Amino acid sequence: MRPRVLLIATGLVAAIVLWAQRERPGDHPAYELRSVFPREISPAQYQQVEPRELEFLASQGWELVSVVPYIYKNEERGTPAMAPRPMATQTYPAYFFKRLRTVR
Repeated sequence: MRPRVLLIATGLVAAIVLWAQRERPGDHPAYELRSVFPREISPAQYQQVEPRELEFLASQGWELVSVVPYIYKNEERGTPAMAPRPMATQTYPAYFFKRLRTVR
């Protein structure tokens, strides 16, 4: 009888320990992610992200996480008589934001 009680008690303790180790949704903060990319206004023509749009996102609680060069555009400058024509590189950045997800 005594070994049976000890076995049941050990099983009960093991079940409680396993239950306590489960992953709970409240353990880690949940984040929403948002990305803002430059707009293509016509083929191979891009428009930078407006500063007003970035300010609006900041006012809504979005935190800027990263800015990454998204588009590299090389253009030749000068007249065709200039050989070789100098190249100008434009960079269009992409912005990445996060904020805590609101509890519903």
